[in-house]
Amino acid sequence: MQGTMFSLFRIALRNVIRNRRRSLLTLAAVFLAVAIMVTVHGVLNGLHASIRDQVVNGQTGAIQIHRKGYLKSVQGAALELDVPADDVFLSKVAKIDGITAVAPRIFFGGMANAHDQTVVALFFAFDPVRELRVCPTRAKIVTSGRMIAPGMPNGADLSTELMRRIAAKKGEKVALLSNDVDGSLGAVEVDVAGEIGDGGMPMPDKKIAVLPLGVAQELLRMPGRATEIAISVRDLDQIGAIIPKVRAAVGPEYEVSSWRQVAGFVDQLIEIENFALNVVAATFLGIAMLGIANTMLMNVLERTREIGTMMAVGLRRRGILTLFLAEAGLLGLTGATAGAACGLAIVAHFGRVGMHFHTAGNTKELPMYPFAQAPFVLFVFALAVVGAVLAALYPAWRASRLRPIQALGQA
Repeated sequence: MQGTMFSLFRIALRNVIRNRRRSLLTLAAVFLAVAIMVTVHGVLNGLHASIRDQVVNGQTGAIQIHRKGYLKSVQGAALELDVPADDVFLSKVAKIDGITAVAPRIFFGGMANAHDQTVVALFFAFDPVRELRVCPTRAKIVTSGRMIAPGMPNGADLSTELMRRIAAKKGEKVALLSNDVDGSLGAVEVDVAGEIGDGGMPMPDKKIAVLPLGVAQELLRMPGRATEIAISVRDLDQIGAIIPKVRAAVGPEYEVSSWRQVAGFVDQLIEIENFALNVVAATFLGIAMLGIANTMLMNVLERTREIGTMMAVGLRRRGILTLFLAEAGLLGLTGATAGAACGLAIVAHFGRVGMHFHTAGNTKELPMYPFAQAPFVLFVFALAVVGAVLAALYPAWRASRLRPIQALGQA
């Protein structure tokens, strides 16, 4: 039995080599399908990792603490749903194993005024020192000028759109107005330190101002308070174990959320991109499988007399079926191996040198380092080989159904 299978394999290999042109076309189809799938998969992995790092290290932090109901508040950034921002509360959270830094923040709405121009804007306040420990890439939102620093107690960064609407320039003074926690209107004057891109902040409005936490607490009459506590962790994969510890430490009146819960758009984006990858994969694999089915069918039509001869000398129908399936399997195996190797080489190259892309409203390039995941590569490899065999199933079955006398009688 083993000798027969080995002989059939040798015949299958000979037939693949003999029909070079057709075999090369089929191999090219499988090769391109697998190579493109592995390459696109690697690039998307790098893109997703870069987006995650941008969101976690530049916007949300890994974990956030809010007063219960804050995230679902219909008022949006309700000041009365505040949290403690004093050293005692922050230290209690920072001592939890796995947490590396904490940073209080305040989100609120108001108006900005300069040169007799007043526009409605959104404000984001944080402690410059603590914030950069939680979100180290936060400074990259500044496209010109400099980010507010501890030595700039009244400094502020304004978005491009806000600066345009109030005709403000770097170095000038701008008045910020807002209702405090009791509803009374207050105002504070800040110096424009830097300009940020319109897409540099996780806010739905392009008119944005970033200012020191102390200035906002004074304006809103919220000393020692904040609306949000952002947290960075040593290992993002351990967030699931850290969140219950944070909940136990802060108490039931607060809600603790992961960055995925706060920035749900990231998962939606990943799902859309993965769906697009699946469509591309199905398209290229479908083309490759059609090529293999066509090759096998043409082989059956061209080798009718050969099939009849093999059956006449004693090769059973099962052997004929196995022979053609082996040829398809060889084509799929060879094409998938070469395609996977090529795709991995491309991903490894760009994973080493990196790729760069821009996000909306950000003039600075963001790095991206593609990488492949073994389970996906193995899945694609197996899918190509099994798909090749399945694509050849009908031609192989048709070949095995030929009658020896009829086959030998055909020219």
